[in-house]
Amino acid sequence: MIKVNAKAFAMLSKYIETNKNFEILVEEGSTLRDVLNKLGLPEDEIFTCTINGENATLDDKVKDGDNVGFYPYLGGG
Repeated sequence: MIKVNAKAFAMLSKYIETNKNFEILVEEGSTLRDVLNKLGLPEDEIFTCTINGENATLDDKVKDGDNVGFYPYLGGG
């Protein structure tokens, strides 16, 4: 298992207990999609995601100690 620091931003924080950074354990070789699923975040509400502050896709693999972020679509006019 590896530790990943995860954060869900804005409206996505309603799906998890906290909107602060927290550690999550995932299997080695896991992707951002695996982290997303373990957090219980709905994939259809994800606009973009990052690994260590860099844009990433849900198919990108995470490594031990990575900081990942999930961002929702933003409304406006």
